Amino acid sequence: MQRLAGALTVSLLLALAVGQTAATAATNWPAPTTPAQVNVTTDSAPGWIPSAEQAAGVRATADAFLAAKDEGRSADAYALMAEMQRQTVPFAGFADELRRFNTQAGPLIDRRITTVTWTKDPAHAPAPGVYAALDLVSHFANIDRFCGYLVLYQPPAGGPFRVTREESNFMDNATAKTIEQRQSRAEVDRAWSVVSANCPGYRPEPTALPEATGSTVGYATVADALAALHAKPGAVFRLQAGWTVVEDGQTLWSFPPPSDPSYPSAVKRQLMQTSSGVDITTSVHCESTKAACDNLVRQFEQLNAQMKAALARH
Repeated sequence: MQRLAGALTVSLLLALAVGQTAATAATNWPAPTTPAQVNVTTDSAPGWIPSAEQAAGVRATADAFLAAKDEGRSADAYALMAEMQRQTVPFAGFADELRRFNTQAGPLIDRRITTVTWTKDPAHAPAPGVYAALDLVSHFANIDRFCGYLVLYQPPAGGPFRVTREESNFMDNATAKTIEQRQSRAEVDRAWSVVSANCPGYRPEPTALPEATGSTVGYATVADALAALHAKPGAVFRLQAGWTVVEDGQTLWSFPPPSDPSYPSAVKRQLMQTSSGVDITTSVHCESTKAACDNLVRQFEQLNAQMKAALARH
């Protein structure tokens, strides 16, 4: 493995879920399986598997490192790098590169850790110890195509994991648009397949969600929806975790703040009683990028599933 070598009311229940969506984009890790699945390289110490404490340690360090980078806190991210990595990557260069990337990429939309692979004392590693390689896929406001990996290291004596290697491969949206305009969409896909080949655990992204031909929320634009709701008697406005939430009878509207990648958008949810239980009808009108809009839809699909389960328990 070469990379290692180097009883709630319905309206309240609906409203509570908005805060989850409004939170800062976080890294999504693989869901736990039963029995637990652990990927260990063939050149690892025979019979060794990582402990629960080591798994938690890797997650804590990776989350802190990635969050620091996303927020532009270069000193905090650099402090989480292993000494062997800091010897080859001076802080000034690291901070400058991070600044340039964050300016180019824009805010993080979502990130997924797709695979975690472990090894202990591999023969070709720079030092003995435990290594964990995290394959990841990310989306940013200006980058829909991003893959890479982190390698974290723990010395034989134990202690916290530190980042000992990082690789990022991406194609920004401006470049993809230029290639498509001058050549074709197929050429964009071909070029990205060449770039993403440098990401060992990368798999093609899920198919983009279909789009309606017109607005499905009853208004042509997000601004129109907000204006109509402000003029509507009985509509109750409140601010929750930065989001504008509007209660209109059994309908709940959610509007993200300007800092959210999906801004400007309007999410309209209505509770429907059916013969099989409760259903939540969701319509979304999104005026942001395709990736941000798709992510917004997927987030609310997950929230709706959680809310339906909560309603079933009450």
